[in-house]
Amino acid sequence: MRRAPQAPEPSIWVGGRSLREASATIGATLVLVRRKLPFLAIWVAGFVVCGAIYSHVLRPDFIATTQILLQPRVVVNDGPEALRHFEQLKIDGEQCETELRILRSEMLLYQVFKALKINNNPDVFAKPDGLWSFLGSNVDKVVSIIAPENDYLRAFYAFASRMRSRRLGLSYVIEISYRAPSAEQAVRVVNSIASAYAVYRIKGVLVREQGRGVYRQERLETLQAQLLAAEAGMRFGTIPDGNLADADVRLLGPADLPLGSVYPRMGPIVLFMALFGVISGLLIVIVLQDVPAPARRPAGIPKYLDRSRIA
Repeated sequence: MRRAPQAPEPSIWVGGRSLREASATIGATLVLVRRKLPFLAIWVAGFVVCGAIYSHVLRPDFIATTQILLQPRVVVNDGPEALRHFEQLKIDGEQCETELRILRSEMLLYQVFKALKINNNPDVFAKPDGLWSFLGSNVDKVVSIIAPENDYLRAFYAFASRMRSRRLGLSYVIEISYRAPSAEQAVRVVNSIASAYAVYRIKGVLVREQGRGVYRQERLETLQAQLLAAEAGMRFGTIPDGNLADADVRLLGPADLPLGSVYPRMGPIVLFMALFGVISGLLIVIVLQDVPAPARRPAGIPKYLDRSRIA
């Protein structure tokens, strides 16, 4: 008796070729890759070496940070001078954003730029040392041709672009950071920016107090002493030792000296180059195996007779 034909076993394979052909292709590809392992190893090693050399050639950058605590206070009672010591904090999120805009303003940064004489620092005129820096510098050259600007302004904007400030979460702490080619320069600039902000705050209080009459001479002398301390910190790139209570801010200590550079990071660069080498090497091996070899003309047949016949 003849057996009834069995139904094909169900399969989840829905490709254009059969499962056996697909498996054979994958197996042949794995064999090819295994055979080309020496080439792949040399290819990936070349990319890794290039990544290591690239990270060593780049100029390192260091970031120093410091923090400012906003503490604006207002007097609650309006009694005699001897009793006027009841105060409360008055601050909200909108005021914090306003203080951030003041920290980023060109007016305040220009005071630091002049005090530290950064236009004489060769770091601001350093040549680009990375791909994106190179592209950005070329774009700036095109813009400068269209709208020329002098070296002093170019140095200032290069300085301002390295400064960052942000609010830490929902707190009233502002973090200031500066990026420079040397750790000492980064610490000096970020401390000077914090002191310049304290100078701005104290000058505002001083102007208000001067309008209230000469009987507050002791109060004005205290403000003048705090202002001189903050201005000295701005000029020398330090944080004043004394308490700047009338600035309504607290400078939370000087910036720490960075222990290492933040750019370039050799690990990520080498890892990226290794992955790029693996992917490009596999593509080269797989693509080249499908390129048909050129047909050879039989010996003794001239080139002009080597034509296909038309049936």
